[in-house]
Amino acid sequence: MASDKDADALFHEIETDRKAQYMTCSVTQALDDVWRCYTLRSQAVHYYRYGARKDCSEKYEDLKYCMRTKTKSAKDADDMLRARQEQKQQDFAKKRSSEEVWAARV
Repeated sequence: MASDKDADALFHEIETDRKAQYMTCSVTQALDDVWRCYTLRSQAVHYYRYGARKDCSEKYEDLKYCMRTKTKSAKDADDMLRARQEQKQQDFAKKRSSEEVWAARV
């Protein structure tokens, strides 16, 4: 029986992808996060603490982004997720922190 080179290449790519430690996201987890954000309890606690409705748009954007990575190859999805994680860390670092308050009091 003759070996199909395309099939061999595909199986080799699958095996290589399986061995690599690619970053993945879970659509189920992202959907749960969106759902949890919109629950009555979560909204009530946020309204009690901050006097405004909780903004869940970031959770929804995470869900959409995760779904977008599912149509990409494992390598491309890994690159996309790592870039997004880096961007989110940079955005978080730009936000104010409680350390600023303690530095002002000292």
